[in-house]
Amino acid sequence: MRRSIGLHPLQRTSDRDGSSHGDPLHRYLICGYCSPVASVISGEASDLLTRSTRPQSLIFTIYGAYSRPLEGWLSVSALVDLMNDLGIEEATVRSALSRFKRRGILHAEKRSSLAGYALSYGARQTFDAGDARVLEPRSNQNKGWLLAAFSIPESNRDLRYRLRSRLIWMGFAQVTGGLWIAPAQLENEVLELARELAVTDYLDVFRAEHLAFKPTVEAIASWWDLKSIASMHEAFIDSQSDVARKWSKGTAVTPVAAFVDYTKALTSWRHLPYLDPGLPAEYLPKDWVGMKSADIFFKLKKELASAAMEHVKQTVKR
Repeated sequence: MRRSIGLHPLQRTSDRDGSSHGDPLHRYLICGYCSPVASVISGEASDLLTRSTRPQSLIFTIYGAYSRPLEGWLSVSALVDLMNDLGIEEATVRSALSRFKRRGILHAEKRSSLAGYALSYGARQTFDAGDARVLEPRSNQNKGWLLAAFSIPESNRDLRYRLRSRLIWMGFAQVTGGLWIAPAQLENEVLELARELAVTDYLDVFRAEHLAFKPTVEAIASWWDLKSIASMHEAFIDSQSDVARKWSKGTAVTPVAAFVDYTKALTSWRHLPYLDPGLPAEYLPKDWVGMKSADIFFKLKKELASAAMEHVKQTVKR
């Protein structure tokens, strides 16, 4: 008998805090799909240029990047101060917090008589699972391919749609019908996804090589929308090049400046490692722009992340 561990933590009918919800985090993050080419939602590249100034996106980043070392909780007053550093007014922050609470991503919690919000269990699990993909450099080494084949009855089409959406967000592309392909390094993620969505009775996963008949480079270009992915990398580079240049000149790192620049960079970056699945370098266009965007982000992370965290800790202590 196949073991099922239920839905993704943020897709349970109720969380540990008792709130009832559907797919709040993945509805917030998901990129959508089109057939047969796995593409991004319309305007995603230009959206990267504005995402780093959106209150909800910034709060999401603050909780993901800084709250977990602080037990996953921030007081409202501390969050208001941090968002003020980013140019966001208090009323806007409070409105955004209410929306996150309704989605089951945050829950209200008082500590030492201070009003605040903590990450829900599911949100924390999702951040923990995504750390390696978002915050660690990855290799574009060719390790072969994964194929995911599934057939879900029409009577359960909501589950079918959810699986397709999650596969795309993970980095898979649709070859045809119920056959999907991804770089082999996504093996553990897709197996865990199958258990989370309880689709192990409908899904088979294979390791594979592409033998014929199109050249592999041509086949990949038909499965993934490389032009759109490149546009998103270019948008990130456009938004962060001046920031990276400033810090590369040996600018003295102050905690508040580090917090502002790193938080905005991370907010723009954190979708890219999902929308770009890390295809083997040999099959990508020469001088693939994704290498440059990753270089910019990880240099900023190395330079600013520690000082940014220190600023948050000092703000929390006030």
